[in-house]
Amino acid sequence: MRIEFVGGTTGQGGSPRLYRDEESGDFIVQGYAISDPSDLEQMKIPSGETVTRVPASLFDHLPKDGTSGVS
Repeated sequence: MRIEFVGGTTGQGGSPRLYRDEESGDFIVQGYAISDPSDLEQMKIPSGETVTRVPASLFDHLPKDGTSGVS
């Protein structure tokens, strides 16, 4: 997997940040882990998976065409 930084508004190594797997084209989100059991149950998140909270502004860094996006 080859990871490309796409964007984020925080300082060096901060969170949240958006990345892209250059091989698959998938996006990877770094954010704040949600661990409250009632929240996870409400979302029906299975064991072994996780969800992350990120501010909506992070998605301003998504490329409009979905193909590139280093900003």
